[in-house]
Amino acid sequence: MKYQLLLWVILQLCVTDTYALNLEERHLWSEDITQLQTLITEKHIDPFVNIKEEEFNASVEQLVGRLPGLNEAQVEIEIMRLTRSIGDAHTSYNIMSGAHRHYPLRFKYFGESLKVVDTTKEYRFLLGADLRGINNYSLAQLQQNLSPYVNFVDNAYSFRHSFSFHITVNKFLFGAGVSDDLNMATFKFAQGDQPITVDMGTVSMQQFAELSSDYVISEPEIHYFNFNLVGIRLAYLDNYNTVYIDFDGYPESAQLQQHCESIKDKIRDSGASNLVIDFRNNRGGDFYVGLALSACIQDLDQLDWREGIFVMMDAGTQSAAMSNAAQYQQILNATLVGSPTGADPNIASETNHFRLKNSNRSISISKRYYGFRQTPSDALYPDLPMTTHWEDYKEGRDGALLQLLGFIQDKDRSD
Repeated sequence: MKYQLLLWVILQLCVTDTYALNLEERHLWSEDITQLQTLITEKHIDPFVNIKEEEFNASVEQLVGRLPGLNEAQVEIEIMRLTRSIGDAHTSYNIMSGAHRHYPLRFKYFGESLKVVDTTKEYRFLLGADLRGINNYSLAQLQQNLSPYVNFVDNAYSFRHSFSFHITVNKFLFGAGVSDDLNMATFKFAQGDQPITVDMGTVSMQQFAELSSDYVISEPEIHYFNFNLVGIRLAYLDNYNTVYIDFDGYPESAQLQQHCESIKDKIRDSGASNLVIDFRNNRGGDFYVGLALSACIQDLDQLDWREGIFVMMDAGTQSAAMSNAAQYQQILNATLVGSPTGADPNIASETNHFRLKNSNRSISISKRYYGFRQTPSDALYPDLPMTTHWEDYKEGRDGALLQLLGFIQDKDRSD
């Protein structure tokens, strides 16, 4: 028994040594952490609103002092704690900018349930299952314990959006102590009343990228016009007297200018008086492109500019997309529809991008401040709350959009 215990201790030490930083690595990471500290202090527009400068500097000093006892994943997690402490989504550390792998799961929140919405062929039986925990931690414990480390967060809504992604990254779980194995974890699910436990390994980033976060949406049926405009698609929903613009990414400004007349021609030809601009799951870009779109369409007198312009949003509506949603409410007299945005309308934003000189890891730092609300608010909230529930989602129905189109029909009937 003593021999077996000794062997176990030796094996554990070997595992620790396998991942522990050597002297040279500690020196290089120390330089990178100091570089990060300098960049945040000098490049952020207002870095110490949410944390005192003395407290931030003390945290940096503590991290550098702890380097001899950390592995690389733990160092990265602690850097994420530093960037998260600044308190805005645009000041973040990208853990995916270094070598990493993923657990082959895509998650999406429906209310308080975190469900599997895509996975590899091997785990298709998990589709629709609720995540209950990972290893020895329940979902509630994971949300609480990992909160200080999850980056790209402005508010509670973007936290859940970002959390559901970060827990698929092997180094994130390993560095945060959720898993003691870099490439293996035990995931616990519930499929209805049936508990399911799966010991799961990791896949490459390329394999993970092939997964989607959406079931195939077939209702409402949408036929888009043939525009070669990245991030913006346009369709006429003739049953609803509505032009629908799916704005899920930002093209170059020159591309939008090039297509402006074609966009206006399609809207004119449709004869529609209602316009829906959908910013759901748009993580942002250049909000001046969004302003250019509003300038492009503003002279279309056929549109019902009093009560026929609608902007859809959700927790994935962040950065420039949130900015444009707030601007459209003002300059297009748009009604906001959906669920709260993952971005704070009154917070430091836009980014400078940097690479840490030794590790080549990517960081972003806020460089501008825009106030889109006169009163403090943690999110842009909808005028018409509308949500796609799980029962709709799994059947391929865009519940929120269907609710809005029904609202538009009722509005037009009453006119």
